[in-house]
Amino acid sequence: MPVHDALDTLDVFGTHGALPIALAGAVLVVIAWGLGSLFGHGRRTALWVAMLTCLAVIGWLTIGLTVVTHTGGTGGVNLTPGQEIQRALETGAREPWMNLVGNIVLFIPFGTVAALLTKSGFMLRVLTGTALGAALSTLIEATQYLLGRVADVDDIILNTSGAFLGALAAALVLALGEGDEASGRGRGARSRA
Repeated sequence: MPVHDALDTLDVFGTHGALPIALAGAVLVVIAWGLGSLFGHGRRTALWVAMLTCLAVIGWLTIGLTVVTHTGGTGGVNLTPGQEIQRALETGAREPWMNLVGNIVLFIPFGTVAALLTKSGFMLRVLTGTALGAALSTLIEATQYLLGRVADVDDIILNTSGAFLGALAAALVLALGEGDEASGRGRGARSRA
C-alpha cells in the first residue's frame, strides 16, 4: 500500500500521516532493544523483540489499515519499475513524495535489526537485511493485491532500498566496533609483552 494511501486512511483516525507512525515505530524498536539489554535479557532477545516491533508497525501500516478501512475494489498491479518513483520526482507534489520517503523510512529499522541479528560478516549482514526486506515487501504487495488494493513494484523497490540502508548502517557500525575490539586486543597484548 503506498504510504500516501495510508495518509488518507490515517486521517480517518485523526492523525496527520503515516510517516510519524513509522518514525515512532523506529523509536519503539530502539526502546525495545534498550530495555531488553538493560534488564539483562541479552542482546539477541532484545533484538528479537525489536524485530517483532518492526513487523507489528509495518504490518499495521500496510495490511492492518487496509483491512480496517478498505471498502473493496478491483485492485491492480503496477509492474513498471520506476513509474511511481519518477512521478514523485517529476511532480514534486506532497503525496508522491510522502509515498517515496515513507516507503523507504518504514523499512530502515527492519533492515537494521535483520542485519544485527545476522551473526557475522559485513556482506552477509547487508545481504540478509536487504533480502529479508525484499521478501517481506513482496509478501505485503501480494497480500494487498488479494485484499483488492494495487500491488506496486515501486513499493518493493523503495521498501528494499530502506532495508538495504538500514542493513548497511548496522553492518558498518558493527564492522567499526569489531575493528576497535581487534585493535584494543592487539594493544593489550603488546602492553603485556
